[in-house]
Amino acid sequence: MKKKLIGITALALVSGAALAQSTVTVYGNVDLGLLVQSNAGNGSTQVYNGGISPSIWGFRGSEDLGGGLKANFNLESHFAADTGAGDARFFRRQSNVGFSSPTMGTLTLGNMYGPAVLAFAATDPRGLRENFSGLYPWAYNSGALTTGNNGNNDVGVFLQNAISYSNTLGPVGIAGAYSVSETKGAVVSLGLTYSGPLSLSAAYQATNLPTTSEQQSVMYSMGAGYTMGAFTGKLNFLHGKNKNAALVETTKVDVLGLGLDWKTASNNTIGFAYYTGKDKNTASSTTNSFILSDEYALSKRTTLYVQAAFVDADANASLVSSIVAGGTDAGKNASLLNFGVKHAF
Repeated sequence: MKKKLIGITALALVSGAALAQSTVTVYGNVDLGLLVQSNAGNGSTQVYNGGISPSIWGFRGSEDLGGGLKANFNLESHFAADTGAGDARFFRRQSNVGFSSPTMGTLTLGNMYGPAVLAFAATDPRGLRENFSGLYPWAYNSGALTTGNNGNNDVGVFLQNAISYSNTLGPVGIAGAYSVSETKGAVVSLGLTYSGPLSLSAAYQATNLPTTSEQQSVMYSMGAGYTMGAFTGKLNFLHGKNKNAALVETTKVDVLGLGLDWKTASNNTIGFAYYTGKDKNTASSTTNSFILSDEYALSKRTTLYVQAAFVDADANASLVSSIVAGGTDAGKNASLLNFGVKHAF
């Protein structure tokens, strides 16, 4: 009996040590509010999901393999918090596994955020908020609006069937990914960042048409930001070009964004941003957008926010130059007011 107890105790200690080297975290956001929009027919009011962050949930974990090497995984899904509806592709946002090392970097395989959009986010004037930000020019110029679009490129943000590598060398971050075609079309995504009081970013993403080596869309961006005391300014330029299945260029878009964040208190930030976008292949296609916002953190997990966007869209303006999810009516001025609460867990 004594030997058996000793054996059970030893097994428990060994199991405990093994468990201590592995971690699994459940995480997510729930973001809901009201959105009031003028010039949408007779105007509209809706309970709005994802004002500043997407409503998501997921699992991520790692195992310490020794010598600084870790095995990692991430499964992430999004949902409409206003209705509870989920996406047909359960882990549409992320489903990947890989290895990481503080000196050798991170290698990831599967479905993941593209390195280019992560670099773009670093200097987007609105930090790629879920609405009223550079997220939408990025997504709409990624080939997402083209018939027969690339199945490995999900709105320019998520890459499927991908292999990526990233590393940080002091203040410099480098990352690259390649989506293996598998008849859906290959994607190359590259990102470069520099972090500090002065921040810099450069991004490039090219997407092939399915089953061919011909490019369907190409995007690149460059940006800079600077923090001085309570103020952070950002400037970003995005260029996107798309072709249809016949390889005819359909859009050629430039979007310039600039913004200023003012941290009025440790838990409150006021933001000002301006975006102007134009499709060079279409006359009278400019969209000018002004955004004013305030975010107040009640705690580390809960944030109250209010944001207003004022959009002036030319007669032939389209989604490719819009910073609003779903766009606004061409040839009209539109005002949008969104206030809500985001809770992270």
